[in-house]
Amino acid sequence: MAKSKKGQKLLPGNLDLVFSTFIEVSGLITTGASMSRIMTPILACVCSVMSGSAAFAILGEKEGPVRISYTCPTGKKRPLVREDRLRRSALVNRLCEKRGPTRMTGAITSKQLERLAGTNGSAGSQALTVASLRYQNSLLGTLGVVTPRGQESDDLRMGLFELLVREAGIALKNAREFERTQTLSITDGLTGAYNYRFLIDALRTEIGRSERFADQFSIIMLDVDGLKEYNDVHGHLRGSEVIRNVAQIASDKLRSIDMLCKYGGDEFMVILPRTSKEGAANAAERIREAIDRYAFVGQKITGNITASMGIASYPEDGRTVEELIANSDKALYRAKRRGRNLVWLSGKRKPFSPV
Repeated sequence: MAKSKKGQKLLPGNLDLVFSTFIEVSGLITTGASMSRIMTPILACVCSVMSGSAAFAILGEKEGPVRISYTCPTGKKRPLVREDRLRRSALVNRLCEKRGPTRMTGAITSKQLERLAGTNGSAGSQALTVASLRYQNSLLGTLGVVTPRGQESDDLRMGLFELLVREAGIALKNAREFERTQTLSITDGLTGAYNYRFLIDALRTEIGRSERFADQFSIIMLDVDGLKEYNDVHGHLRGSEVIRNVAQIASDKLRSIDMLCKYGGDEFMVILPRTSKEGAANAAERIREAIDRYAFVGQKITGNITASMGIASYPEDGRTVEELIANSDKALYRAKRRGRNLVWLSGKRKPFSPV
């Protein structure tokens, strides 16, 4: 297909736009920006290069495909960016199979176009150009742009679109690698809980927030009961599996805003933002009961695996990281001395008993 004179004039400016876009994207990746924030300048660039009205990316995730759509600004309206989950479907699979840029004129309905790109126009007046997002041989998703149906689609535009898609695949891979590295730097490799460094930073942050807004928060220190006896009989590898199971049980009983952190070998700490001591005690009791009911492999030989917990609250039990940890540790010590498998509140003479 021959290049148009109009297309030849577009080349230098569009190449500059592509290069500047991915310089911006590289900066966003290193700041840990969200995937929708990273994809927004890419989709805006696609619209500009292809003279499109909207663009979208469908990204493969463990929980299911995620769509990020970008609708170009019109008049006084600002660009609209949306992120949502899509159900796996034959259409999504078909789009991801399009390796090179493919113009799907007449191959898609108005309803499908609206679902993919968020546009309201008729498919009869619009065309969809798509290509799969890949890194080497790995399929990462697909990228598409909606353009007027009668628009000329020359080699230059399609070449720039192919360049954009290729660079977007690299950027997407880099973003995921950066996210994985960041996650590994603040999480415990065995349990997936946050590590000690994150715990201390999070406590300092929560103290600052609570002091600024005259709020409260609580912490739970959790220690696994009977693990030494279990390790002596079954070995430390099986003991590590117990610790991993305890972390999963505790995580399942927490809110999304709560933070489960690894404190020591068999100790965890939970940070519960904006939570009273009583509220933390109820949360701890749910965790204690769940661990007590869990059938750990081999515990019939060594005795039940349970958990003891100590609770402290800001500002009642301390205004510094050190004070809060010390008082939750003292409460935990009381729970261990009084028979284990108990929840103990800092400053109390008796273990917590739910009403």
